Amino acid sequence: MATKNIITTQSTKIAKGEKLGWLTAVLYLAPADESGVLQTCPAATCKVCKQGCLRDSGCMAWSSSARARQWRTELLASDPDAFHAAIDRDLESLKRRADKLGMRPAFRPNGTSDMPGMARAIAKRHPDLTVYDYTKIPQPHKRTLDNYHLTFSYDGYNWEACRDALANGINVAVVFSTKRSGKLPGFFRGMPVVDGDTTDLRFLDQVGGCVIGLRAKGKARKDNTGFVVKVD
Repeated sequence: MATKNIITTQSTKIAKGEKLGWLTAVLYLAPADESGVLQTCPAATCKVCKQGCLRDSGCMAWSSSARARQWRTELLASDPDAFHAAIDRDLESLKRRADKLGMRPAFRPNGTSDMPGMARAIAKRHPDLTVYDYTKIPQPHKRTLDNYHLTFSYDGYNWEACRDALANGINVAVVFSTKRSGKLPGFFRGMPVVDGDTTDLRFLDQVGGCVIGLRAKGKARKDNTGFVVKVD
């Protein structure tokens, strides 16, 4: 049985949500095939995903964060029962803490991964928890649950899959080169852009299919693969 915390409640994104009354935790695994033991992002098939990956954004690039992601991923690969038992333990603790603080609990299982089966299993085990993720696996509308919300991710080359997601009421996240304090474009490919940097709580976004604009951070600011949309 793992004794370390599997999930984390320490990040800038989480702090923004706390101001809205949500106590949020995130699970960070080694992205794609970085761990050498498990492919955690089945749709990461090109350098666009890997070069613009969240592992190089902010404190995710720290060596200590990388070691923690590796440890968690190795545990999931070698002993999934112990991994999920530790997840459940941490989530029960999160819910108790949220209740004590008068807040609502939320969980993002795929902070640096894209494993819908794992996320859906967690959501089903914790129906009293709001679970949410970003994904690049097509047709996300087929994987949502009453307590599991998905936002589709644009990578510069998957617009047809994005159109399908939008048509089925799923919002699409697009990363722009806009500076931290800059104003995001009003529209992208004819769709209205909503500022997604005000909070990470994507399940609070408007429903109906819109573009969630995010500003490139960390090494992603230098991205030239098409993942980051260049704006003036």
